[in-house]
Amino acid sequence: MNLPLLSFHASLEEQWDNEKEPEETETILKVVPPAYHHYLDVLLMVKAEKRSLHHAWDHHIKLEAPLPPVCVIYSLSNKDSETLQAYISDNL
Repeated sequence: MNLPLLSFHASLEEQWDNEKEPEETETILKVVPPAYHHYLDVLLMVKAEKRSLHHAWDHHIKLEAPLPPVCVIYSLSNKDSETLQAYISDNL
């Protein structure tokens, strides 16, 4: 059985590096202690707002019918419920 090898392309990392906003980076450098500066790429919103690329090792989970109803486990006002649904729709 031939399994695909994991490979990471420098071009993707270079692309993310080019998209860093200098003001944001400077702000984070001031707030975050120097010991954690090597995690800077995780803290940048430019990278955090992007979805990861699809790869051969991604998997799909098939849900069997019937699907659970769309509801929350606690009561919300209509306004809060609409806000929650809008947030979920925007982030899925």
